[in-house]
Amino acid sequence: MRITGLVISSPDVAAAQAAWRRLGTLDREVQFETGDEGRLTAVVLGVEDVAATERLLQRRGLTGDASGFDVGGLHWRLTPFVSGHHDEGRGDLTLDHVVVRTGDAERATADHGARLGLDLRLDRRLEEHGFRGLFFRCGDAVVEIVAPTKGVDGPDVFGGLAWRTSDLDATRERLTGDGVEISEIRSGRKAGTHVATVRDPALGTPTLLISASA
Repeated sequence: MRITGLVISSPDVAAAQAAWRRLGTLDREVQFETGDEGRLTAVVLGVEDVAATERLLQRRGLTGDASGFDVGGLHWRLTPFVSGHHDEGRGDLTLDHVVVRTGDAERATADHGARLGLDLRLDRRLEEHGFRGLFFRCGDAVVEIVAPTKGVDGPDVFGGLAWRTSDLDATRERLTGDGVEISEIRSGRKAGTHVATVRDPALGTPTLLISASA
């Protein structure tokens, strides 16, 4: 199981498509839907056997089918994964992680780990920042679930995307040359990394660029 696609909702699909083209040739397929607001509405998971995975997730108590399983109110879709297909034609960006914000860390852990089947690798409390981070491996990317340490309840939401690049300076230069507004490069929370925020609302989701670890 690995992340192979994203679904973006936008009131202006043409503008969203143009924004994603500006971001660059990515190693993920992006689908677009017409909606009242720009947002990430679903993540697509590539699996070897869609029918078998669909039955397994239903037995684990998730509602839905391959076209969209409800995981804490968020939608995850299934699609066949063909080894090597998604490794072709990569640009300078690779999906590093998807952020999910939740008000109930324990329920979200059960939903994404025991039910959806993602691999929990790290459970970390950052009291100085007021949140708890749960990191689930999904293929070559990570699903990061963020919950406030004070336990403020609320619905789960997709909080954004982070894209990894081997040369953050070059990627930033490429994007700014295409007219994309990007923040200055700053140190990331993970030791040895640097990050920059892409300020393009037409992308439909908060977007971060992150350098590969040193």
